Amino acid sequence: MATISDPHKKHDWSSEDYVARWAKRQDGREEERKKVFRLLADTIPYGKEVPIQILDLGAGYGGLAQSLLRHFPNAIAVCQDGSEEMAALGQKRMVEFKGRFSYLLSDLSRQGWSSTINEQFEAVVSSIAIHNLRQPDIIREVYKEIFLLVKPGGCFLNFDRTVPSLEELVLWVREAGFEDVKCFWKEEKRALFGGFKKKVAE
Repeated sequence: MATISDPHKKHDWSSEDYVARWAKRQDGREEERKKVFRLLADTIPYGKEVPIQILDLGAGYGGLAQSLLRHFPNAIAVCQDGSEEMAALGQKRMVEFKGRFSYLLSDLSRQGWSSTINEQFEAVVSSIAIHNLRQPDIIREVYKEIFLLVKPGGCFLNFDRTVPSLEELVLWVREAGFEDVKCFWKEEKRALFGGFKKKVAE
């Protein structure tokens, strides 16, 4: 979901059939993820009515984006993904939010994936996606690019598998420039972690 071409060939995001089967399996996990999505939404440092802009990385069919758009009724979301088939599925599943979201196709595994994004966001988020990049150096670079996409006072929150380790992931987020970096929730091999970008002095 996070990349166009997976070096380990574990996923085939260019296959409509594979994406449909993968999404069907994920549907059974959405209920258990609701509590984490709620916590993620509550951690975003803005009131519910504020018209924030959200960037969802590796958004897939928009499970997290939908949850956040319900929580923030005046928000809009940009859903980044590397799969045309996944984006097409997301367009269908998110029809109730028409006019409040858009899809952006880019490959997180390639340096400069954010070059076509010409704005900053109050919140950059991700759900069970960035770990698919697998290579530590690539993940660290993605975190650095994310920092540039967050508005001062905004945040980066990542619900993901703790690979290679939660300690290392938290360190990389801190090294990217974020402050107050911490783990907000952890269960077995998954965690919600992230940090905040310092506000500009008035």
